[in-house]
Amino acid sequence: MPNTKHLSAGGKQSAGQRFKSSYGGRKVLCGRTVDFSFTTGDKFNLEQWFDVLGWKNYFTINAPYYIESVKEFYSNLSNVGDDCNDVLALKTKVNRVVIKFDDKILGQILKVPATGSKFFETKKWPEDPELVLEDCLRVFYPNENVFGGMAKPTNLLGVEHRLLHHITATHILPTSGGHEKMSYQDLYIMLHVVTGKPLNLPHLIMKNMLRATSKVEGALPYGMVITKILSHFGIMFGNEVASRLDVGDIYNASSLKRMGWKRVFDSEKGVQWLPRKVEEKEKELKVKVMRMLKSKDKLKERSKPLHHRCSKVKQVAPARHLRPWILWRII
Repeated sequence: MPNTKHLSAGGKQSAGQRFKSSYGGRKVLCGRTVDFSFTTGDKFNLEQWFDVLGWKNYFTINAPYYIESVKEFYSNLSNVGDDCNDVLALKTKVNRVVIKFDDKILGQILKVPATGSKFFETKKWPEDPELVLEDCLRVFYPNENVFGGMAKPTNLLGVEHRLLHHITATHILPTSGGHEKMSYQDLYIMLHVVTGKPLNLPHLIMKNMLRATSKVEGALPYGMVITKILSHFGIMFGNEVASRLDVGDIYNASSLKRMGWKRVFDSEKGVQWLPRKVEEKEKELKVKVMRMLKSKDKLKERSKPLHHRCSKVKQVAPARHLRPWILWRII
């Protein structure tokens, strides 16, 4: 990461710097992968849903990503398409190489189709007579009294829909916010996934890239996707150190456990995932806090001067009468 101490103000690029100063402190989101052997083994429909849309390859991307190059990609990114005709094309420059791509090229790179709906809006529902908002909400909230302006909390979703929303908010349209509520865009994407209606994934990714550049702060998504784009255009990364997926970036059984679900086996129904009770969560949290406090106390004790750590010994006998090996054993 460049030294920001002598950078010019206003987000401008100084000599020898790869990206604008405003991008220096922004986090890069690498993306996620889905362990389909887990999801299929536990009777989830995710693999089947993504197969129907032609998206499965997108959820198996596991490539190194280069943080400096990703920031340079976003720093120089612009839309050179025709908004009037709903044609989106992106242009940027990385390592002095100018590249340009549209949804069809990105679809070829990611091996996903560039067809279907291009709706991209987080704050309002599309004006489509075939998509009545209340009917769409009932797909995900079958046991709730749904209405148009409801908050759409994710803690009321079933386990598979909860997992699908998490994947949507971290890999399809990643944002740096929380996952406690669904946006209209999340709902729209999830509806297309579970019903198999075509959705232009490359177009949505490109729109989300542009949205990231329009913000002063916030994370920069698609680290691994951008690596594949740059590699497709023959851009070399030189001596830049690669970053890789962490274990926690793979959706598997551990992911659901972290999200508050527990795996149980029923002799009739087989494997089931049930929400953990509040008491169980509080108990786990209490254990974690106690461990942290104990660890903190140990560090505090070790940081004390030697004569403080020997205070208990002094109460029994003057320290000068203690033999060195006894003092060593006590410490």
